[in-house]
Amino acid sequence: MTRPLVIIGGYLTSPDDYKTLAQVLSRPPFDFQVFITPIGRLRWALTRDWDFRPVLRILRATVAQALQETGANSVTILAHSVGGTVARMYLGDHPYKGEIYGGHRFVHHLVMLGTPHHSKEFWTRQTVGFTNQHYPGAYYDHIRYTSIIGRSIQANRNGRWIERMAYNSYVMIDGPSGAQAWGDGITTLTCAALPGAEYLAVPGLYHSSLHGRPWYGDPEGLKNWQRVLVGSSPVVV
Repeated sequence: MTRPLVIIGGYLTSPDDYKTLAQVLSRPPFDFQVFITPIGRLRWALTRDWDFRPVLRILRATVAQALQETGANSVTILAHSVGGTVARMYLGDHPYKGEIYGGHRFVHHLVMLGTPHHSKEFWTRQTVGFTNQHYPGAYYDHIRYTSIIGRSIQANRNGRWIERMAYNSYVMIDGPSGAQAWGDGITTLTCAALPGAEYLAVPGLYHSSLHGRPWYGDPEGLKNWQRVLVGSSPVVV
């Protein structure tokens, strides 16, 4: 039976960033039929707290395409960064700005790569708050939730530029506790932990190729977390 997998990226990404990952996942031992949501860098740049509906609609349409083309009843969603928040919103039945998506009917596994599950960041804090208020933790019992986070960069206000950039990001999403935290360069270890979800922290894995290699989408990076797609279960937090 065909196994559909839908990839949704994160801020300032484009579908091309995930093509290599999609090619690997389409081959053994995975054998997914992969669909990448067509969300470009400009669309992500325009997506802020005031309205996430454009990217939610694209995700909904991509899942519908995957089901139609494969004849499957449900998909795996592989979500990078804020794409994980979008996916959690898509699963829900609570109206968001007048629209209900109800994607939980069509998803059996949600895998999130470096997704921050709480945020003080100005442009996303309302949306993350909405998601946690209405769909706290691993909300739907029939869906397997997996959260993966790289442990590669410790925040350092006075360190190398990549450590300073991590400091700014960690404090922005985690507050003062992020000042010396570890994470993938964008998201801290604690911020990526979704209550009730499987949780896997991977040493040496970066949020994007800008932060370092391997990142989640590199074949070498995939080797360190691919177990969640082939049946092995990480610990639950």
